[in-house]
Order: sequence, then C-alpha cells, then structure tokens
Amino acid sequence: MKNLLLMRHATAAEKQIGQTDFDREITLYGERQAGEAGLWLKNQPLLPELILCSPSVRTQMTLQSMLEQMEHQVPVQLERDIYYGSERDLLNLLHGVDDEVDMLLVVGHNPTISFFASQLAHEEVSFSPATIAHLHFNGYSWENLRNGTCKLHTIYKE
Repeated sequence: MKNLLLMRHATAAEKQIGQTDFDREITLYGERQAGEAGLWLKNQPLLPELILCSPSVRTQMTLQSMLEQMEHQVPVQLERDIYYGSERDLLNLLHGVDDEVDMLLVVGHNPTISFFASQLAHEEVSFSPATIAHLHFNGYSWENLRNGTCKLHTIYKE
C-alpha cells in the first residue's frame, strides 16, 4: 500500500507591489502553521520518504518550517509542474515516482491540490492553508495511480 500526503502551503503574505505571485512568502502565522503540521506528521508517524515541492517561495518556506519540527532528513525535489501545472500534470509527475517510495509528500497550491485530492479520492476534499490530506493508494506502483483509486484516510487542519 502506498501513502500519499498532499499539502497546501501555509498562510501566505499578500503580494507586494512589483512582486510576483511566485515570490510571495509565508507569514509568521504561516510559519507556526507549517511547524505544527510537521509536528503532526512526526507524531502520527507519517514521515515521508520523498517530498515533491513546488519551487515557489511560500511552498519552500512551508516545507522548511515543517522539516525543522519533523527532525527528519528526506530527499526533496522541486517540481515546476506543481506550481505551473494542472491535476493531469501532477498525476503524470507521480507516475514517475520510484516504487520503492511508500510514503510520498507533495507540497503545492490551491485550487490544484484540492482538485487533485478530490479526483484521486473520488470525494470532495477542501484545503485551507497548511492542510494535509492523507490518502491510501492500494497499488504497488505509482504508475497505476488514477482518479478514484485512493481512499481518504485522514485530514489534518489547524
């Protein structure tokens, strides 16, 4: 069985004049949210073996705050498709994950992450900032991941 953790970044600061959306940071409150999410993962324990993260500033800041609390070393791949892509792009990205990985964390953005979780679980899944959805995929290969093939196990919301 595979475990997929889908997370929306923590609360982001408003875009400043001349700043791109990509460069928005998280707030101090967002740092606390992300840290608490990291503690939750550590206490479950739901420690990922691989993390796929959007390269945006706010997702990387979210991930950094989480990792500090998780006290867990894990490979991180920054993936442009998580920021720029659609649900189909995310699915294609996950199809390329090594089958040795049984616990995968994806840190991304709404509305894509919410739509993606809802499609995989075949039920509505909503994400406020720093929400984590834990999905079970009863397959042996990430290549077999499809819409409707996951079961929503739990949702972490602050």
